[in-house]
Amino acid sequence: MKLCRGLGCIGLAWVASASAATWQGTVFNDANGNGRRDAGEAGVADVAVSNGVAVVRTDAAGRYTLEGEGDGFLFVVKPRNWTVPLDAQNLPRFYRKIGDLADPGRVVDPALPSFDFPLVAGNEPDRFRTIVFADTQVGSEKEVGYFQRTIIDGLVSEVAPTRQGGREVANPGRVVDPALPLGNIALGITLGDVVNDKPELYDALNAAIARIGVPWYPLIGNHDLDLGALQDRGSAATFEAKYGPSTHAFQYGPVLFVALNNIRYQGGLRYLGGLTDGQFGFIQQLLAGTPRETLVVVMMHIPWFYNDPANNETFRLADRARLFGLLEGRPNLLLLSGHSHYQRHVFYGAAEGWKGAQPLHEYNVAAVSGGFWGGPPDANGIPIATQWDGTPHGYAIVSFDGTKVPVMDYRAARLAPDDQIGLWGPAVVALKQSFVSFYANVYNGHEGWKIEGRVDDRAFNPMRKVVDWDPAYAAQYLAQDAGPNPAPTPRLPDPLVNYHLWRAYLPADLAAGSHTIEVRATDPAGKIYSAKRTVQIR
Repeated sequence: MKLCRGLGCIGLAWVASASAATWQGTVFNDANGNGRRDAGEAGVADVAVSNGVAVVRTDAAGRYTLEGEGDGFLFVVKPRNWTVPLDAQNLPRFYRKIGDLADPGRVVDPALPSFDFPLVAGNEPDRFRTIVFADTQVGSEKEVGYFQRTIIDGLVSEVAPTRQGGREVANPGRVVDPALPLGNIALGITLGDVVNDKPELYDALNAAIARIGVPWYPLIGNHDLDLGALQDRGSAATFEAKYGPSTHAFQYGPVLFVALNNIRYQGGLRYLGGLTDGQFGFIQQLLAGTPRETLVVVMMHIPWFYNDPANNETFRLADRARLFGLLEGRPNLLLLSGHSHYQRHVFYGAAEGWKGAQPLHEYNVAAVSGGFWGGPPDANGIPIATQWDGTPHGYAIVSFDGTKVPVMDYRAARLAPDDQIGLWGPAVVALKQSFVSFYANVYNGHEGWKIEGRVDDRAFNPMRKVVDWDPAYAAQYLAQDAGPNPAPTPRLPDPLVNYHLWRAYLPADLAAGSHTIEVRATDPAGKIYSAKRTVQIR
């Protein structure tokens, strides 16, 4: 046995194995914030503690006892109005590695090692915002630099502490003045593929994100796996050594966030989306202790829809059906995913096996790395990194307000916040031509948006939603092969169909001269975006 008190350990090592084991400890109010339980620091009741399979809740004194396998993690499900310790890179330390008894701990029963979890009391509002990255996927120090210059620098300028007129407007990540653009940022999430098979870049990427100044929760992606692992169970070892358990949960305000490792490693470069029996047990037990009306956000890397028109298998349908069964009956749900390097909103219904009263919404967030940090360089020498559906690379801002439907905004890197439409049309058209199309790539659009178009000051008319290539991106893609020399930077990826593309036709009766095409897009929250371009009729 090895017994730990404070920061020191005495005795013989306690060796954890994959066999059944029993753990106990206390979740306590760390009043002085030193990470260890001192005299007078009371336990916190009714807090969930888990090993990723079983979930137990602390008693009136903050104590818990949990049984299971002994080769992973124990973690606390951070409750509302409490915070967990953060490391120097703003990564939450809500977990204890089983067997790592060098961490602070106290022994409750001398026969068992103790795993205690400190919490610090706070105040979490109903209304807050979350930054959502997907697929930062850096593969070199140069790409870490691209990430900093195109994403982080802009975020820091909006979120970092500032003072106006001697009055503090913001502390790190939490803007006091609600009129500021990114007010009330509470936390950030990366939906997997933190790096591009380069775990040695974790620290550089973490340091960049830490500049934003909010707690950050990375999820695992297929490019974060240990590709030399002998089986699925060990494929997350390097990621978990840096970030903790790859399946876990936490609460912020009225929202329960559930992070799932849904990558089932199959050896070499092969993987498939899915969940294990243990994860299903974790979800079931976690939800059993969560009020039905709670807004639950389920986060993972691989989306739960086949992400190409050919419907090639990318996840196990049976696992999706099982997950849907566990979520059924809950009125307030949102799924977040990455992986696809395009942007798409999917609403599941009966045809997909969803039996809820309302469609189940999955937001598949565009990649920070976009087109894999490729494409022609911009004026600053940074590849444009447009994704293969024509969406500029960027990130999402999800705004929460109690159990209301969250508001999901997209921020395209290197563009103004209200630049949300890629408008394509011909430059010159002959007089009296019919069926000449113009297209609107509404980056964050879906069936719930209202998209209208017009020419000059004529009446707006609805545009037709189509599933097709974005012609603006197709032109960019083809242009990279039109010159005499190869591109100086990695190529743009092959075009894929766009699921947020609308089309309309130019009126055939336009007079010769210059005319203005205008598109107006209204999102579900009622916010209006617009874009214009000129066409010549000759």
